[in-house]
Amino acid sequence: MITPLSPKGYLLSTQQRQLDLKADVSTAIVMELSPNTDYSLTLYAVYPKLLGSSAMVTVKTTSLPKVSNFRVIEEGLFSLRLGWTPPVGKLVGFKIFIPRSNRPGFTYEHLLSGDVSSHVIDSLEEDKKYTISIYAIYPQGPSEPISLVGKTLKLVPVKQFLVQNATTDTVQARWASVKGATGYRLTWASADGHIENVNLDDSFNFYMIQGLHAGSEYTVTINPIFGDIEGPVTTTDVKTLESSAVQTLKVSAVSTSTAVVSWNSVPGATGYRLAWGPTPEFAGRDRPRQLALNGSTTEYQLKNVAHDTEYVLTLYVLFGSVVGPGFPATFRTSPLGYVSNFKVISYTSTAIDVEWSSIVGATEYKLSWKTDDGTPQFHYLDRNVLSYKIKDLNPQSIYTITICAVYGNSEGPEISLSQLTVSDSEPIQAVREVKVLDIGVNSITLSWRKTPGVSGYKISWIPFLWGDEKSQVASAASTTFTISNLRESTAYKIQVSPLVGSREGSPVLVTARTLDLPKVEGFAALNTTDSSTILNWTPVAGVSGYLLSWRHISVLETKTETLGPGFFSYKIRDLQYGRTYIFTIRPLYGEVEGPISTIYQRICKTSFNYFNYTSSTRYGISPVKYLVLVWDAFLKQIIAEILKE
Repeated sequence: MITPLSPKGYLLSTQQRQLDLKADVSTAIVMELSPNTDYSLTLYAVYPKLLGSSAMVTVKTTSLPKVSNFRVIEEGLFSLRLGWTPPVGKLVGFKIFIPRSNRPGFTYEHLLSGDVSSHVIDSLEEDKKYTISIYAIYPQGPSEPISLVGKTLKLVPVKQFLVQNATTDTVQARWASVKGATGYRLTWASADGHIENVNLDDSFNFYMIQGLHAGSEYTVTINPIFGDIEGPVTTTDVKTLESSAVQTLKVSAVSTSTAVVSWNSVPGATGYRLAWGPTPEFAGRDRPRQLALNGSTTEYQLKNVAHDTEYVLTLYVLFGSVVGPGFPATFRTSPLGYVSNFKVISYTSTAIDVEWSSIVGATEYKLSWKTDDGTPQFHYLDRNVLSYKIKDLNPQSIYTITICAVYGNSEGPEISLSQLTVSDSEPIQAVREVKVLDIGVNSITLSWRKTPGVSGYKISWIPFLWGDEKSQVASAASTTFTISNLRESTAYKIQVSPLVGSREGSPVLVTARTLDLPKVEGFAALNTTDSSTILNWTPVAGVSGYLLSWRHISVLETKTETLGPGFFSYKIRDLQYGRTYIFTIRPLYGEVEGPISTIYQRICKTSFNYFNYTSSTRYGISPVKYLVLVWDAFLKQIIAEILKE
């Protein structure tokens, strides 16, 4: 007997029903019960013409599954888009309802089919909170509802509207995106009443206004658009320049310590100001400098710049006391190169012949040699000399021979090899045609021509700057070998020596540098307020995380944050208003830190917000023109900060 119980525990005999079972049945499923209801189940043993004893149990059915993950997917001015995860089970549909504040007692209801998981409620009021509920409908009835509170957007104006970097015929407009806006209307009007405008979609937060008149004042306005509704207007004034910037700026004849800068003459210019200094990644290798040049100058040689350093320079055009926009260019000086293809070409009991390849920019070469317990001897050779015979050596002695290129008063990195002089033994033929076949981030692959009569090859490698020498023996049949587990972005000197039994022949030396780990690109500070900024970057494939650091430009104390690989932006708070900060980021590859990316940002609502210049063409400007704008603002900001502090 199956009898439901009332909420107070009374048997509802009128709803009682009976289930007859065969004598050999020991289990049964009771179906068609009501959810969330107490039942009394009584089992009787039935005999012919006799009803036996009974057993009773009280059970309660479970509630119908509710909707889960009920949430607001998108907020609009007059609508809310909702989403949810349907429960498991046979569904008839869903019911969504929401009270209407302007009609007390009235409830908005909408029935949906069971195969949907989102719904848009429209015709709502702007900037208002709504309590919304949903429940799943089953053949047995509805589940219990779940609720959330959603709020429609407020009709707000564009904030952080900047119009700057004016030229003779263009200005740049930049603004912070407005949440929920479907687009923007940008309008500019001259003093004589001429008005133009452009409608932009919600992906824009930058626009280059072109076709303006030189030396003219303009009123520029912007307002967000929400579908068919226009938001409040934000206005600012700007004036174009009287004269233009240079059109071309080239850097040529770059060496380890000099570079030649040239540009086109600008009509009417009274002079030029040239500013240059290391890029943030190379900060500390040299100091920023600038100088003034007269109006007839179109070329200047930079001297005493640091070797192997990336520089950014900007040329400003002067029109009396008016400074025109800067035009930037970047260049990188040559490193103090190491001598390549340094090798022993022959040797006897008292002499060793060595040779090497020429190095661009070297003024001479310094060659030195010594035994383990001897005094070093050295000899300077003219830059045109590419081989030398070292004489008067001791038989059967190991000599370490070192060579480096000399650049004026500076010596480049040394490269060394070892050679054993012989007595009357026949010298072992050197390995021929040794070359680098492939280079990776952590590996270098070599190849060579097979040497007759050898029992194997000894491959040795050591980093140029620091580290232990390692070696491995390859079989006589080998003509290639891959050196693994190397450090990224590191120069190595590698020797390949022939082996005949226990004897080792003359090594052939090659040099190679492993590839750099990928660096973070598109690193920029966006949506800066008076106490915070949002750092944004392009995700790097294969990283295990990011190391983010920041500090005030005038102090050494640095704060750091380690982020997971899924991050591509991070908000930093509690920054000091009006102060310039240095932000850096490195990709992490396990325990290895990748190269650093650096930006400078001043904390104030009107500060210049950088963005990835690779997307600049989307806003109607070329990447070169974008570099003009970014570097000009960067230099002005840093100079102002230095003068202030």
